[in-house]
Amino acid sequence: MTDYFALLDQPRAPWLDPAALKDAYHRKTLQTHPDTATADRADDFAELNQAYQVLQNPKRRLHHLLLLENCAPPPANQTIPQELQELFLLIGALSQRADVLLEKIRTTSNALGRSLLKPQAVEMQSEVGDLREKVGKLFDAATGQLREINSDWQNDPAALATLSNLYFQFAYLGRWSAQLDELAFQLVSPL
Repeated sequence: MTDYFALLDQPRAPWLDPAALKDAYHRKTLQTHPDTATADRADDFAELNQAYQVLQNPKRRLHHLLLLENCAPPPANQTIPQELQELFLLIGALSQRADVLLEKIRTTSNALGRSLLKPQAVEMQSEVGDLREKVGKLFDAATGQLREINSDWQNDPAALATLSNLYFQFAYLGRWSAQLDELAFQLVSPL
């Protein structure tokens, strides 16, 4: 397996400075871009792109780091982290209510009926916005945790378990963020 940290001259760490990562990526790709490099170097360009895509995303970076450190991916049977369970229930309940409302809006054939449903949609948009904000704050907090443990994670025996937990937090938060973005879009578009 290719070590993407080494490929982009980055320290093998849970948190990377986004500007430094981007600079390293641009420097390396200038040397291997298919328009300027020889054919044998052009193959490296795709691998550099893949490395950058992995390292700029906290979830994917942690997955790669855990693979390099453990030689195995994080366990797939992980339950939702304790600190996210309440949010999971809130998002699930909101999604179910939104599905019902969106179905009502779709099946309502006249403008008057849809306009009567608009206050419910506006209220639900507000709830979606609140949950999106909550997910964003949790994502920022998880990123902060990465920064905190970044300097001495290799000296801490419990660090791999902490990183694995953070990996799952980023996985759930990313999935929920996309789900809430889609829900916000659906609630705006039919009205």
